[in-house]
Amino acid sequence: MFTPQELAHRPVGLDYGNGTAYAGLLMLEGAMPREAVTTVAAATSPAERFARLMRGDFAATVLQEPWITVAEKAGCRLVSTTFFHGTWVATRDVDPEAYAALLRAITKAVHRINADKRRYVSYFKRDWAGHPEVDALTADDFNLGRIQVKEPGPIPESEARWAWEWMSSWGLIDGTFDAAAQIDRRLEGAAHELAVAVRTG
Repeated sequence: MFTPQELAHRPVGLDYGNGTAYAGLLMLEGAMPREAVTTVAAATSPAERFARLMRGDFAATVLQEPWITVAEKAGCRLVSTTFFHGTWVATRDVDPEAYAALLRAITKAVHRINADKRRYVSYFKRDWAGHPEVDALTADDFNLGRIQVKEPGPIPESEARWAWEWMSSWGLIDGTFDAAAQIDRRLEGAAHELAVAVRTG
């Protein structure tokens, strides 16, 4: 198998309800008619999804590092890739100062990682220590081009609306998108202003 088109009508293991599953649907939908997308429920743990893939329980699955590298070393082929950035979700109990502190911490981490990606692949190994396939990896095994991080910023309304409507079209969420209800621009704006002020002040 060389392309995602070859997965039409073949079972793809997805961890329903998680970002990796949404990314999987996006990649599949871009390669075939929606009615040809065939998925089966798989564990949240990428270690378990990889194990089931190797047992032949499904034709493909969605993985993130370090399991992409593990799979490649085991002879699997990457047929599609995508990137997505998280959107931070806060309750009304979170004040702008706390949210700004989170944004500053993420921004600092982004700068450190982008300055020396090889140094930080050790976190992939640390988080999955005890899995022999991961323990066997070295820093040189990782494709650094797959590690992409960016500074957090306010989500554009058009992007939020598109994501909501796309998820709704798959039956993943109910209701219509309401920008005022879904995005607290007051909190978001105040937090980003505070985060920038502290960094530049």
